[in-house]
Amino acid sequence: MRSAADASSSWSEGRKSSSPPSLLTVALVFIAVLWTSAFIVFSLGAELLAWDVRFAYLPAADAILHGHSPYPALDDPILEDQKGYVYPPQLAVALLPLTKLPIDLVALIVTAGMLVMLFLTLRLLGIRDARCYAASLLWMPVASGVLLANVSIPLALALAVTWRYRERVPEPAIALGLAVSAKLLLWPMLVWTLVTRRLKTTLWALVVGFAVTFVAWAAIGFDGIGGYTDLLRRLSDIQSENSYSIVGMAATLGLGDPVGQVLTVLVGGGLLVACAVLARRGDETRSFTCAVAATLALSPIVWLHYLVLLLVPTAIARPRFSVIWLLPILLWTSPRPGYAEGVLTFLPALVAVILVAVLLARPTPNERLVVAKVA
Repeated sequence: MRSAADASSSWSEGRKSSSPPSLLTVALVFIAVLWTSAFIVFSLGAELLAWDVRFAYLPAADAILHGHSPYPALDDPILEDQKGYVYPPQLAVALLPLTKLPIDLVALIVTAGMLVMLFLTLRLLGIRDARCYAASLLWMPVASGVLLANVSIPLALALAVTWRYRERVPEPAIALGLAVSAKLLLWPMLVWTLVTRRLKTTLWALVVGFAVTFVAWAAIGFDGIGGYTDLLRRLSDIQSENSYSIVGMAATLGLGDPVGQVLTVLVGGGLLVACAVLARRGDETRSFTCAVAATLALSPIVWLHYLVLLLVPTAIARPRFSVIWLLPILLWTSPRPGYAEGVLTFLPALVAVILVAVLLARPTPNERLVVAKVA
């Protein structure tokens, strides 16, 4: 049975929802829709839409279809052009049904899929404020994820599923298992499930991840598995110092790769320690935020679209629109999705640090409600 306070809150929210949208809401939604539509149309016309699918995923799927390895040679120049397929084989296998379709049609299909997954990510997290949806479309990391059509937005959806159904086992286990198996970037989230005492979720996520990866490798006859670790090492050698990662920032400062790796461990490790400490205090929201931040800090390669993962803790901690939702728009001043250059190498990290600091520093709406009741 609901309390009088709950009923009053629901009634107030009902009155708010029935009132006409403000001028700010209309303007923000109009700009977001217009900008996204123009961005997609221009990218499609320039044959850039769904870059990763167009130049990496689909060629890898086509190679599998013709009995060849989906992976490039270690000295293949497409690795430097960021057109080489370097993921585990399940992504390429999943795209096999699309190999017979015209490439522009495939680009539109996967782009529509990215937008739907973005909507589902926010919806699962309880976002009802239209301004938050509009602001997210204006995030440079979101635009980059849509343009490239890679796994970043699906990974954000996996995080949303993990949070929404965190008190259950199947949904987060499947979501994390698929996500981590597709891209190891999210492995710190398994630390979060451990420190929050969700042992079954952790174990089943590992089972799902291993099973999917094994089946995918078996489907291509384990072609390329022997040199896969060498391929990942080669990719890191080429891209890490030119990306927006801590290693990349250290290289920009002339500190060298070893210093960057040490800083990566220190910062990422510190965030995981904070994740564990906050979990012990029962502060799951901030603990989850630290784990997501750790995924970015510990990655040797970071591109702008990786920061779409921060959409999830932002939505959790700030379900109503505020200025913080507009902060990642600043990354349009560094719009190059490829290799980082000069001082702009530090801008994504600066935006991420400010965003995470605000999310960790300010009380969440639930905490403010508890404080108000105690007072």
